[in-house]
Amino acid sequence: MNAPLPPQRPPADPRGSLGLGIALAWACLIAGYTLCGFLFGAMISLDPHMGDSAIAVAVLLALLPWVAMIALIVWMAARGQSRTALGVAVGIASILGVALLLVAACFGLLANTSFR
Repeated sequence: MNAPLPPQRPPADPRGSLGLGIALAWACLIAGYTLCGFLFGAMISLDPHMGDSAIAVAVLLALLPWVAMIALIVWMAARGQSRTALGVAVGIASILGVALLLVAACFGLLANTSFR
């Protein structure tokens, strides 16, 4: 008696995974801002009188997760994983979409108040 073989999974797509790219974009955003917050807090605790340079450092640290996402797109595309690179781009679009919806919801909630 021969036992039936379990169903075989199809081979992985060499172009990568769209879902992996979206997850990588969100991971870059969340982990990047967490790391940047810790770094900025450590810098401020070391020298609380940084002055205007603290603003420049904060802006540069705030841009790092976005630069990391763009670098991921370039790196994945160079490796031939165009689908994963597209997933990172879709992830960036979904991040911007969620931000837009959150801002619209906040303005909608505040529309019934006097804003003062």
